[in-house]
Amino acid sequence: MRIFLLLTSRPKTTLLILAAITILLSIGISKLEVKNNFDGELPQDDPVIDGFNQVQDHFDKRSTVMFGIETDNIYNKQTLEKIVEMTKAVHELPHVRKDEIKSLSTVQNLSSEEWGIDTTGFLDDISEDSFMYEQLRSSVENNNTVKDKLVSSDARLTLIIANLEDDFNGAEVYEGAQIIKNRFEGPEIIHITGAPVLVEEVQQGISGDTSRFIPIAILLVFIGFYISFRTLRAVLLPAVMVILSIVWTMGFMGWVGLPLTVVSNALPVIMVAVASSYGIHYMYAYYKHAEVSISGKEAALSGLQEVGRPILITGITSALGSASLLVFDITSLREFGIIGGFGFVFATVICLSLLPVLNVILPLQRNSSISFKKLLNLFTSLSKRVYHNKSIVFSIYVVLLGVMLYWASTIQVGDDYTKFFPSNHKGRIAANTFNDHLMGIRLMDVMIDSKEFGSIKNAEFTSNLRNLQSEIAGLPFVGGTFSYIDIISHMQMIFEEDGKTITDIVESEQISQYLMLFEMSSDPGDLYALVDDDFERAKLQVYIKSSNPSDHKEIYSRIQDLFVENFKDGSAELFLGGDVVNRISLGDYIVKGKIKNILLAIFFVLITCTIVFRSIKHGLLTIIPIISSLIMIFGVMGLVGIRLGISTSLLTAMIVGVGIDFSVHYLNAFNTNRKNSTDSEALDRTTRHTGKAIFFDAVSNIAGFSVLSVSGFLPVQHFGWLLAFSMLLIFLNTMVLYPALFALIKSKSVQPNHILISSPLNYKS
Repeated sequence: MRIFLLLTSRPKTTLLILAAITILLSIGISKLEVKNNFDGELPQDDPVIDGFNQVQDHFDKRSTVMFGIETDNIYNKQTLEKIVEMTKAVHELPHVRKDEIKSLSTVQNLSSEEWGIDTTGFLDDISEDSFMYEQLRSSVENNNTVKDKLVSSDARLTLIIANLEDDFNGAEVYEGAQIIKNRFEGPEIIHITGAPVLVEEVQQGISGDTSRFIPIAILLVFIGFYISFRTLRAVLLPAVMVILSIVWTMGFMGWVGLPLTVVSNALPVIMVAVASSYGIHYMYAYYKHAEVSISGKEAALSGLQEVGRPILITGITSALGSASLLVFDITSLREFGIIGGFGFVFATVICLSLLPVLNVILPLQRNSSISFKKLLNLFTSLSKRVYHNKSIVFSIYVVLLGVMLYWASTIQVGDDYTKFFPSNHKGRIAANTFNDHLMGIRLMDVMIDSKEFGSIKNAEFTSNLRNLQSEIAGLPFVGGTFSYIDIISHMQMIFEEDGKTITDIVESEQISQYLMLFEMSSDPGDLYALVDDDFERAKLQVYIKSSNPSDHKEIYSRIQDLFVENFKDGSAELFLGGDVVNRISLGDYIVKGKIKNILLAIFFVLITCTIVFRSIKHGLLTIIPIISSLIMIFGVMGLVGIRLGISTSLLTAMIVGVGIDFSVHYLNAFNTNRKNSTDSEALDRTTRHTGKAIFFDAVSNIAGFSVLSVSGFLPVQHFGWLLAFSMLLIFLNTMVLYPALFALIKSKSVQPNHILISSPLNYKS
């Protein structure tokens, strides 16, 4: 604390130092890079990720954009011509692989003729002839490489699928796709989907809503400050402090090379919630001492002496709590742990230097706020009732926490990305349309490695794979499957007029011939998207109609079981890939990381406060409201069905940060007040002064962040009301639990012999 008192004694020098640091760090903001994907987020030695990488190594990963053309019946001249023209436009889309575009106008309609295989395209000849439309529809419906993949069975939807280059720019692709949509829409409906499109729409939607609502939220927070203090200084000084804290933190990110991600986008919100708490405690102390001070300097220094140490301890402990995110194996959450830790330290330094210095320079100002006498009487009445009825309070808490623990155990893990959007959003409509009319937009890649050159042409291997594919196709939420088995079946249908099926193929030579004929007659990449060059590995594509991570995990597990049943001799090996698999592993790491994160954060708080208060009892007292709040908020999440995902995983840092702030200030005030009064008097003074500051801090943040709950995007909506609800829970648990705990452990057990953060000044009524 001496360094902050020293800085306050030299206000102009301190302001110059703070300005220089701000300018230096703000330059780093220009160096910030944006990362919109989760590539490389998980440990590469994880078995699931290893399987994901194995599939990607042998079958190139391609990000795909899909255009859907929806109408009553696609088999008409106008729509078919639009397919041709749209396909040409997609060729000009930025970052598209021009030789990897699939639509009815690029795919060949293989058929057997006396002279060989006819490779005429489906749309090589478009006319007004109704017979031509009937023939075209028949050709599509009899081609299992096209039916339900490029054209829906009800003929209402057809696709144009474009693979993208590895280093594509998502924003440029999205903008180009929207231009194509606007150009060709009408009377047909044009839908756009695919991972790059969904990511960009989520990013733009969240960024758009946060840019609209967060300024309103912050404004409401500081309006709450004004209602509390009734002075502009009490609003502007904490506001400047919060803004500088955000600037310092984001500048630090730029200088050290930490990217701006969907996760770190939450930084301003959390910084406002935590840093504003520091500011309100200091300004409350300043105005309290201003009533008996003769100068601004005296009031500023007295306020700093009173709450400086609690704020310092709160900041350090909050930083350690944020650093506990480092136990996650998810890169973006680990990065946020670093960012949040430094952010809390920056906020603490700015609060303890800038606010006292500005109050030293500015004229002495006394608080003209209303007394809130009725509100304070309500608080003191509540604390006394709790103090004298501790058994009832603890009984209620035991039951409530037990119920919340049960609901917390039901939390579902992972994000359902299609439900990020409002029900009327074009992204969600497109996803639902594709799922309703086709096999599904989510894809899981199943790679079977035969471990022997050319073995996938073997009749026994082919039969085993056919059985596996058939059983996978029957799993819940699986809309369809596709592998080289379907190519063999299609080629056999072309050449075998007696209606034989794949089950009749007993000769490996036939399989080799069909695959060779298909390779010679189709685009080069069509076959090798499903088999490798050595015919040693085969890829089975599993189309999934659900975006629920729980459904994906169940499918993943069942495929593993079915593989063992169908390849009993152990000659083949299974690898699972695709974005769905990556998300399954992400969910597992969220659960494991969250448990370790909570335990470590609580441990840091316990150890720090035990050392500071020189009492294990005080350390335990500090964490009890925090633990109760964590159990309740996760219980409510389970009760109302909010999933534990990347964004909601950040709640722990905020709850610990605000919880430790409320706890330390409340305990410190109670211990200080007890020095010259009874427990009842100390509780009354603590409730009237510190309780009032905590109340206005909580109410201001609740009012502000509740605004985010009206967002149309679920991540913003959930994060907003969870923040607001968390503030309410932390406030209530602090105000209710502490009187009951003080009554439980009695007066002589509450006050330790030495309290490192106790103030030399006494509260006055």
